[in-house]
Amino acid sequence: MQIQNGNLVVEVEGSTMTVPLPEVATAAKVKAYLVPEAYRPGRLFISVTLPGQPEDVPACSQDLVELLGEDTLEASDADILNAAKAAKLTEINVECQKAVSALAKDYPDSEVQSWPQQVKEATALAADAGADAPLLTAIATARGLPVAELASRVLDKMNAYAAASGVLIGQRQAAEDLITVAEDLEALSAISW
Repeated sequence: MQIQNGNLVVEVEGSTMTVPLPEVATAAKVKAYLVPEAYRPGRLFISVTLPGQPEDVPACSQDLVELLGEDTLEASDADILNAAKAAKLTEINVECQKAVSALAKDYPDSEVQSWPQQVKEATALAADAGADAPLLTAIATARGLPVAELASRVLDKMNAYAAASGVLIGQRQAAEDLITVAEDLEALSAISW
């Protein structure tokens, strides 16, 4: 049994079988087992185990299983870089989400959930002072404000939020662009939120 160019080459009952192996971001243990035909057509069971993960073993009677061999599947530089890129993008996305969420941190979720309706009604009122605006009317009445003034405030806050979140989203997208074109781990590690 041996690994050649990302493929497992193994002898099974006098025949050479070549099986493509998955790309891995870190070295993985590969084991090949001979198992009953009823369990696995072709009788070959392959286990690829990453560090820290449980090993996949045939679920048939172990009396009927023969270990053909084991080897190490090394990660290619490209696989390592791709895994690091995925991790970096996740890191950037988490930080962006935190920053965008912070823009609304002083408001209860129920109020934040009403923002799209508030903006819809405020936009309608800006176009037609007689437009139906039940949510803004209720809020304005409770606050003792004219509905038109509340609608104006809603649009001002919407524009401020759009500008602030737009900057953050743009920063995230710029970081994603840098991640995409990073050619090595050093370039990738230089990317931060």
